[in-house]
Order: sequence, then structure tokens, then C-alpha cells
Amino acid sequence: MTAPGTTPPALTEDEHEAMRLTAKLTNLMCRAVIGRGDSRYRDIEEFVAHIHAIQHTIMAQAAARAYPDQYRLLGEAFR
Repeated sequence: MTAPGTTPPALTEDEHEAMRLTAKLTNLMCRAVIGRGDSRYRDIEEFVAHIHAIQHTIMAQAAARAYPDQYRLLGEAFR
């Protein structure tokens, strides 16, 4: 657990890159893949909800490092 008054561990550079890739994917999908018809905005909303789930999973890594007794890092087990 992080000591009071200290900064919890941040995302690693690879995790930051993963976050950047989610933004890049969202931009590509909205620009070039998702159509322009009547369902466009609902389809974007649905797609973005999935992106947010991925982003939350990535960001949860920092919480898992800050509170290893409460949260589990991806691919790891509680000790």
C-alpha cells in the first residue's frame, strides 16, 4: 500500500502507449470505418463504450500497483 503523502505509482510507458492506441483506434474507426447513416451516432456510442472499458482496464493497473492487497494486476494472482 502507498504510504500517506506519497504519489501512487503511475502508468508505465507501455500502458501510456496502450492508452494512446485506444485513442488512435477510436479516431480511425470514427473517421474511416463507421458509416455515415442514420445509426452512426448510436454506433459510435456503442463502440466508445467498449473503448472506455479497455481504458479502464489499463488504468486499473496503477490502482493495482498502489493497493496490491486490494486490487490484482492483470495476469497476476493475489498472494
